[in-house]
Amino acid sequence: MSSEATLRILRMVSEGKITAEEAEKLLEAIEGAHPEAKSITVLVFEKGKEKPNVRINLPLSLARFAMNFVPASVLARQEIPADTILKALDQAQPGKVFEVKDEEGKKVEIYLH
Repeated sequence: MSSEATLRILRMVSEGKITAEEAEKLLEAIEGAHPEAKSITVLVFEKGKEKPNVRINLPLSLARFAMNFVPASVLARQEIPADTILKALDQAQPGKVFEVKDEEGKKVEIYLH
């Protein structure tokens, strides 16, 4: 969406020509209902920790590219096929898309931005 269109819509709200709800509908119509994610963040937490001890930020395109270098033997052991995961990421909205905890209390979270 162009910043010019956004400014025009915001100006209409400030001038009282449209409501905030109408502006939201217009903005969604212009940009599409779901913004496209451009990066992926993986956070790894140790048991009982509030802050992650590992944080990985990657452009989503690099994550897709890296999948080409994962050995087939590793991909074959996955419960969910890699291409299914990549398709799901393409369709996912920005935000938290995955969280898992193991029996030891370690946690992994994946976000799209």
